This record gives sequence, structure tokens and C-alpha cells, in this order.
Amino acid sequence: MATDLLVKSTCLDFSSKLGLFTSNSHNRAKSSTKSLSSLPTCKNRVVQIQSYSDQIHVQKLVNFLHECSRKKSIKEAKAIHGYVLKSNYSNEDLLILLNHVAHTYSKCSNLKEAQLLFNTMCEKNVFSWTVMVTGSTENGLFHDAFRYFIEMQTYGIFPDAFTYSAFIQLCLGLDYLNLGKMIHAQIIKTRYTLNVRVATSLLNMYAKMRKVNDSWKVFSSMEEHNEVSWNALISGFTENGLFAKAFDSFLEMIEKGFTPNKFTFVSVLKAIGKLHDVNKGKHVHKCIVESDMESDVFVGTSLIDMYSKCGDISDARFVFETNFITCSLNMPWNAMLSGYIQCNCIQEALELYIRMCESNIKSDVYTYCSVFTAIATMKSLRLVRQVHGIVKKSGYESYDNDNDTVSLSVRNAIGDAYAKCGSLEDVKTVFDKVKERDVVSWTILMSCYSRCLQWEEALVIFSEMRKDGFTPNQFTFSNALVACASLCFLEYGRQLHGLIWKTGWNTDKCIESGLIDMYAKCGSLNDAKIVFESVNNHDVVTWTSIISSYAQHGDVVNALEMFKKMKDHGFEPNSITMLCVLFACSHGGRVEEGLYYFKTMKEIYNLVPQMEHYSCVVDMLGRVGRINDAYEFIKKMDVEPNVMVWENLLGACRVYGNIELGEIAAKKIISINPHDSSPYVLLSNAYVQRGSFMEGIGVRNVMKERGVKKEAGCSWICVRGRVHKFYAKDEEHEEKNELYFVLDVLKEKLRDMGYIPDLRYVLESDS
Repeated sequence: MATDLLVKSTCLDFSSKLGLFTSNSHNRAKSSTKSLSSLPTCKNRVVQIQSYSDQIHVQKLVNFLHECSRKKSIKEAKAIHGYVLKSNYSNEDLLILLNHVAHTYSKCSNLKEAQLLFNTMCEKNVFSWTVMVTGSTENGLFHDAFRYFIEMQTYGIFPDAFTYSAFIQLCLGLDYLNLGKMIHAQIIKTRYTLNVRVATSLLNMYAKMRKVNDSWKVFSSMEEHNEVSWNALISGFTENGLFAKAFDSFLEMIEKGFTPNKFTFVSVLKAIGKLHDVNKGKHVHKCIVESDMESDVFVGTSLIDMYSKCGDISDARFVFETNFITCSLNMPWNAMLSGYIQCNCIQEALELYIRMCESNIKSDVYTYCSVFTAIATMKSLRLVRQVHGIVKKSGYESYDNDNDTVSLSVRNAIGDAYAKCGSLEDVKTVFDKVKERDVVSWTILMSCYSRCLQWEEALVIFSEMRKDGFTPNQFTFSNALVACASLCFLEYGRQLHGLIWKTGWNTDKCIESGLIDMYAKCGSLNDAKIVFESVNNHDVVTWTSIISSYAQHGDVVNALEMFKKMKDHGFEPNSITMLCVLFACSHGGRVEEGLYYFKTMKEIYNLVPQMEHYSCVVDMLGRVGRINDAYEFIKKMDVEPNVMVWENLLGACRVYGNIELGEIAAKKIISINPHDSSPYVLLSNAYVQRGSFMEGIGVRNVMKERGVKKEAGCSWICVRGRVHKFYAKDEEHEEKNELYFVLDVLKEKLRDMGYIPDLRYVLESDS
């Protein structure tokens, strides 16, 4: 009910404020234009240079060129270049100026102009060559950069610290570790390892190439450290998953007298977020406050993110509201939005998004992806369509630019939200408009078919994806395994298992448990056991999968034995594990054991029973005829029982002929879901079981009067890769005549063998 109210109020907010958001966006564009017009224009700069009667000092021109680099103003740079060529500078000054002009061209992403200038220079020095190595690397021309590095040495000009640092970036760009090691050897020979800049570049290179031990060796061998080298070390540990070492290095850095800067704080906060250690986070937060950096956008955003990942949403909100509630940049807003979603504060997340729109904060791909994640959690189709409309107006769902990965990310988020709301048609519409898809797009469409119980179509999508040249990831394979399990496609499942091996996903924990579940549901318990035994490092999910497998096959002894082994190996059961244990006890008639395990959920494992657990206990009591105990259990439930609970009670009442409680259960089900046919059918059968045929027919007549239809029974079989479905009284199957002929033959054989069909539940209303 609370969720429905939120949906209604939020939809109203979106509808009423949509025009306002569009208007504010227009105003923001005008404001940006106005602020840009106040900056010095290229023409003003040229006039300013040409107005000098005396020759401009070299340093002043260098400063002008630095400003051109910052503003990416190629026209101003060309104007200064022309002025330099016309002026009568000494050879020494001319070399300095031309080097800086070439550097400015490369910074403005016009490497062609830089190369033309470099090729016409009469004299070159190490700075000239370093500019070309750096510029080529920064513009992605790594092989050109390598050529410049080799050529400079053939001309007798040897690299300096800046050249070596630039070349190390080239090794990173090429992702060529051996080349990095070769240049490292040359650096050792030339004793540039003593240079802090070069050594820092080396340790950064090794860290980014995931050779963190080599990175640590470089750092340890440095005679001198500075803040940059410490930052590179901490960042390297963080990026390589050594989060505790990153935090320890941060403490050591402070202990040795170095002052952390914003880059230090951003790296260490990321590490702490991965550690989920809020106490460490508070320690770093204290250092940030002492450094007066809490209001820095990058540091503050990292703080919000860290607290959110540690589950401390109140401190995350405090940092945001104290420092960024009036911030016009969207980074802290996005971090707070993501934090609310991580901590399952969906209402707060949507309210924050509305505040973003009201405050005229620009939404980007991260904003929209977070918002759609929040709405998908609520399963509010109406809200998805509301925000989808906003996205269309913002231009982030542009279908004209097929190579725009940002737009693709947003479209995938939209498709995922529609999928989780169960709107297959909307997902297909979004998918069909995407010309350049990725594996995520295909997986979302596949998952939506699975959610809508169209598993055969999900497997068709899987095949089409592979035909288009996409390699499935672990999520795609998981969806395919679920579809195989639901259709009992053992043959297809085995083929899928082979493909999983070929693509290297066989050791993924999600895939391992999916394979166990698939084999069990397809009837091959032996294959499920083989997969389980092949797992190197079991976790609670794989243990739960094998317990569930035994339970599904009625092997209660082994199911409970595996549960005991799981605990002996030090794994705490989760709520799904306990549900599998209760299921095993229910189907094995072990009521007292089942009740004991249900009791231990709270008392030993600190697990709050969900509706599925309550329903399983009712089923367990009902199966052995303890109908009154089941009803008393329902009355004592901590939550309001749902349809599933009452259906289990009603099913037991039908089996054991308890009409009084059956009527109570049926009325409860009908009040919750009036269009559900099961309570009518079960209650009718309960009357027939007791011999009250007229009452049974009466229930069926009421069912007809209310327009409730019983869903036709269905079975299927897969032959030569094709699924054949059969429905009760089916007249649509293309081979129906042959099928009914075979059925008649089978019936004759059954009669000859003495079989007498049970017609107790076949009433006049069914004919």
C-alpha cells in the first residue's frame, strides 16, 4: 500500500513538473551562453598580440600558449605561431617557442599541425622529441610515439626524465608489459630510477598492468618519495583489490610526514568502500575534515560513496546535505542517489531525483541508470514510462548515434526496468530500436522472456544472439540455464554446459549453482552431484543448490546430510538454504525436524522467516493431516498470510476432507485474488471427496457465473530440438489426429490391463 501511494505521488510530481524541467534546461543553456561570451575571444587575443610595438617577451608568449592549451584554442595557437615566425627571435628563444607551439597543437588534439611544425624545425632538442612522444601517446598514435622515441636516440639525443615518463605511458597505451620491462632496464642503466617522476611512472605502469608486486618493488627501491608516488602506490593497491594494503599505506604515508591530497583521499575511500569497514572510513573522514577538503566535489563524492557501500546511509546523507545540497554539479547528487539505492531506500532515491530536477541539476547516464534501477525495484511500470519520457526529451536515448555507448547504457537501463516490470512489449520496442546492440541488450531481452515464463522464446533469443557474433556472459548463461531447467531440456542443458566450458565461465559461482539446479530440475541428480563435486571452493549458494537438488528428488536423508556438512564446513545458512531444508522435511514427512529447523531460523541463524517459509510449514503440517495445527500456525504468523499459504491449507483440506477449514481458506484466497481458479476447484473437489456432489457442482457454477476460468493443463516434450506442447482438449496441434489416435490405443491397453480411472472429481459442469 505504501509503495502504491509513493508511485501515485511520484507520478503526479513528474507530470506536474515535467514542463518546469524543460523550461529550466532552456534557461541553463542561455546562462551557459552568457558566461561563455564573457571570456576573451580568439580575435581579441590576436589583436592584443599584434598591438605590441616591441617584441613580446618569450615567457609571456609561453604563458599565452599554456592558456591556449587549457582552452583548447587552436586558432589562438596558430596566431601566436604566425607571430613567432614573423618576429626576429634568437635561435635559442625560437626553439623554446616552437617547442611550446608544437606542444599546444598536440594538447588541442591537432597532432598533424604539431608534426608539420616538428618536421620543419631546423634545430631540435630533447624537449622537441618529448613533445612528439607525449603528443602521439595522448592522441592514441602509440606506434608513432615509439618511432619518435627510437629516432631521437639515432640522432644522438638521449631521453630525460620527462621522455622516459612519456614512454612509460606509451607502454601502458600498448598494454605491452615486456616493452615496459625493457625500458625499465634502460632506465636502471641510465640511473633515472633515482628520479622520483620516472620511478613513480614505473610503479604506476606495473600497478595498471596488474603486476602489483613489481610496483611495490619499484616503490621500495626509491630513495625519495613524494605525495605523487604515495598516491600511485595507494591507487595501485586499490585497483588491484588489495584494499587493506591501500589503507595501511595511507596510514604509513601520514606517519612519515606526507600530507594527503584529494587524489589520496579518493583512492583510499574507494578501498574502504570495498572493505565495508565504516570505522576505517570515519578515521579517513576525520583526516579530510582536518585538511578542510570535505566540501571538495571529488573528495565529498567519494565520502558519500564510501559510507553508502558501508551501509551507513545516515552519514552519507549528512556529508551530502552539509556540503552539496546547493552544488550545481551532479557528481555528489549521483553518489547520493546510488547510495540510497544500495541501501534499499527507494523512496528517498526517487525524492532526491525530483529535487535534482527542481534544482536544475543536469541528469547524465549515471543519474538515469540509477533512477531506472530504483523504479525497477518498485516494479512500477507507470513510473518507468514517466522517466522514459524525460529521457527522450533529454536526448540520452538518441537512436541516430548507434556508436554512442552512453545512449546504449541508458537504453539498456530502460529495457531492464521494463523487463523487471514484466512488460515484454515495451522491452521488445526498446530492443528493436537499438541498431548496435551489446551483450547486455540481448541478456535483458532474454531475461524478460524468462520473467514472462516464455522460456522457449528466451532460448531462441540466446541462439539469435550467438548468430549475431556475441559471446554470452555469466548473466546470459544464467538466464539460459533457468530456461532449460524450467522446460526440463536436459539435452539442450548439456550442450549449454559444453559451451560454458569453452567460454571459460564454468568456474563462476553463479554458473556453478545454475548448472546444479538445471541438472536437478531436468531429472539428472547424478549430473548435479558431479558438478557439485567438481567445484573447487564451495560457497553457501552451491551448498544450497545441492541441498535443493536432493530435496526436489525426495532424497530427504541426503538433503539433510548435506545441510549438516555445509555447517561443518563453516557456512552459515541463508533464508534460501532454510527454505530448501523445510521443503525436504515437508516432502519427507519429517514434521518435528522441520518445525525445529523453522524455530532455529530466528534463534540460531538470526534469519527472519519470509512468506515462503511460513507456507512451507503449513504444507508440511497439512501433508500429514495436521490440518488444525496448520490453521493455528497461520493464525500466529507475524505477517499477513498470502494466497500461497491459504492454498496449501486448502489443498490439505481437500485431501483430508476438512470442509469447514477448506471454506475458510477458499474465502481468504478469493478475497485476495478473485480471479484465481484454484480455490474454486480445490473446494469443489473437497466437497466431492466427502460425497457432497451437489455442493461441488454448485461451487463450479459460481465459478462460471463470476467468469473465472480454470487454466488448461499443459505438458510438453522436446524432440530433435523442437518443443511440442499439449493442452487438455487441445484442438490446435498440427498432429492432433495422430495424437488422439495414439491416446485411444493407450486407453485400450490400460483397460485390458485392468486399469480403472478415478472419475470422482469429474463433474457435470466439466463436461
